[in-house]
Amino acid sequence: MNRSPPHVSILIPCFNAEKWLHRAIETALAQTWPIKEVIILDDGSTDRSVEVARRYANLVRIEQQQNAGQNVSRNRLTELSKGDWLVYLDADDELATDSVEKKVSFVDTADAIYGAHEVAIFVGETKTKFSFLPAIQHEDSIAAAFEWGYPNTSAVMFRKSAVHDVGGWNVAIKNCTDYDMYFRLLLRGKRFQAANESWSLYRQWSPNQAVYQDEQRKALTRLQVMWSAAEELRVTGALGAFQKQAFQRAAFGVMRSIARFDLAKAEAELLKLIRWDPGFHPRDGSPLYRLAYETCGFRLAERMATAFHKVNVLGRHQRGVDPQTGMPYV
Repeated sequence: MNRSPPHVSILIPCFNAEKWLHRAIETALAQTWPIKEVIILDDGSTDRSVEVARRYANLVRIEQQQNAGQNVSRNRLTELSKGDWLVYLDADDELATDSVEKKVSFVDTADAIYGAHEVAIFVGETKTKFSFLPAIQHEDSIAAAFEWGYPNTSAVMFRKSAVHDVGGWNVAIKNCTDYDMYFRLLLRGKRFQAANESWSLYRQWSPNQAVYQDEQRKALTRLQVMWSAAEELRVTGALGAFQKQAFQRAAFGVMRSIARFDLAKAEAELLKLIRWDPGFHPRDGSPLYRLAYETCGFRLAERMATAFHKVNVLGRHQRGVDPQTGMPYV
């Protein structure tokens, strides 16, 4: 039986992104996959985003709402969409012209198709740093999610019915919204497929972006998302040994991040992990850190690690080396 080719909806939630919105729209319209629609939802922007969107009014659908947040916008865009596959393109990101077409070849065997992406940091309109991250087909999709092995939302194309099956986007959280969705899909048996020839650009440029906001909240939300998935797997008897190790390794790393802001909170989270698995011991980190942890405990090990880091940074400065890049100052 011949199936109709998939209709793809490219959905652009926008809040105060006038600087880059035109690039998102133009790269969406330039997609070589012909069966598509582009919908823009302005989430109560206070800049000129709506004016930018209206330049393309004859080519895209434009909707507006009072400011309600990213995931409320994504859920509304899902309701507005006509496609059976959805790309949630952030208003400051871009798609390579064949990004959708390269993903479409996998629609018969997947529910979420993710591509490779470039992570680019901009100061003003100048790209200052960038890295290219391939799309890897993971042997264990859930373990990969615990270790944050997937790209940001703009690089993923979702089967619309799968998004509906898990209840849409979670409006209760402000960070890690992509991984909250990924975990819920994976825990319902949805299939993730890498499409390494499909590319997108993830632009980091503003302190107002979620990636830069409240690092402690971001770390705590990440831990919350992982805990929820791990506990569901444990209760249902579906938590494999490899997944358990991935969760513990990633969770402990997040706890160490939290320790920089609130050591007592990090200790409380670690105690929760030890109660969950009394046999837990950190397997990563330097041998010196692991020795300090085993002999002196988490609190002292973290204080020693912080002191060592400060000495290392100071030493690099004194040697004329940038502590972040490891390159000599010019």
